Amino acid sequence: MSDATAAAMRLFTPEGRANPYPIYATLRAAAAVFKTPFGGWMVTRYETVDRILRSSGFRTPRGYREANDPAGPPRYDPGTALALHRRHWLIFQSGDAHTRLRKLIMKVFTPRAVRALTPRIEGLVDELLTPALERGSMEVIADLAYPLPATVICELLGIPAADRDRNRAWAAVTASTIDPMCTDAQIKAAVDAMQEWDVYIRELLAERRRNPGDALLDAMLAVEEDGTTFTEDEVAANATFLFLAGHETTTNLIGNGLYALLRAPDQLERLRSEPGLVENAIEELLRFDSPVQFAPRVAVERIEIEGAVLEEEMPILLALGSANHDPARYDRPDELVVARPDPKPISFGGGAHFCVGAALARLEAKHAFAALVTRTKAIELATESVVWRPSLTLRSLTELRVTLR
Repeated sequence: MSDATAAAMRLFTPEGRANPYPIYATLRAAAAVFKTPFGGWMVTRYETVDRILRSSGFRTPRGYREANDPAGPPRYDPGTALALHRRHWLIFQSGDAHTRLRKLIMKVFTPRAVRALTPRIEGLVDELLTPALERGSMEVIADLAYPLPATVICELLGIPAADRDRNRAWAAVTASTIDPMCTDAQIKAAVDAMQEWDVYIRELLAERRRNPGDALLDAMLAVEEDGTTFTEDEVAANATFLFLAGHETTTNLIGNGLYALLRAPDQLERLRSEPGLVENAIEELLRFDSPVQFAPRVAVERIEIEGAVLEEEMPILLALGSANHDPARYDRPDELVVARPDPKPISFGGGAHFCVGAALARLEAKHAFAALVTRTKAIELATESVVWRPSLTLRSLTELRVTLR
């Protein structure tokens, strides 16, 4: 077994999930592109990952597999609500279909609309942080990192606040299917969850048609671009996708980011003494421990890249977390430096599929971290160990307990 193969397999161990970055270093040293022991190829270095993200020679995978797919047999019964939603999720669209859907979504997910959320985000951060400060303790994920973006995306979409946690439960189960290594048991659980979620979303859409408002769901039902509109299936599917994506990245960013700062107390104090660094610090936290570790792509046609020949339709994994620690791109990449010049992480992807919610995630994280460093004199870990979610793609802590002063 080669060093690269052995290292790749360690990504699935508890030790690998706790700290994949030494493993990525081994993989980068072995090759920019290598054949993985679990099927397909992996790309490990910043320049190559960035180039593929921006290349028209690669597309995102479909949300389902055909019987003759090189990636293997179908794993999703095409008759289920899960398969229908994945078929229409923006993340799984390419070419003209992706361009059309993205233009429609961006018409109602504009930078101006995101900026207009600033007062509400500031208010939510205060509302969530104040009782934690009074207690002197906080479970960061449950008390801040999840409810902040989940509440914002519910209000943005037009999902009633009382239904937030139901939607989150469905999303958490469904999110496991984004991981290319998800199990049949996880797929079965996601099929069951999406069956309920689909019914809920369609009933909500029917209510929004009867009593329209000014939320994102209302706009998606009404928006038009070049004479085209969303179909009912497209609205329902991208409502579940936007809810899932709309809180997952920010939750992970706040949790991973604060944990990183707590392990680098000099950098936490630097940010506390220079709160104007917060936006740069967010970019560095995104780079240092990316909320999304891998982005899947498929070769459109047979192509050679960095000496490796990828056959048409062959799946590849772009190792965003590895690229963000590439010493060819960053000086001292394994150190957290909140004032790092031009961190420019690749965590939100790039090219045509750059994350539509990146600006919102950055805004939410900015106000969360600004409040954490300006309203506390000290933040300390209240546990000797942490547990990471068992996912290759979505990197997040199950909980993060801290004391506050």
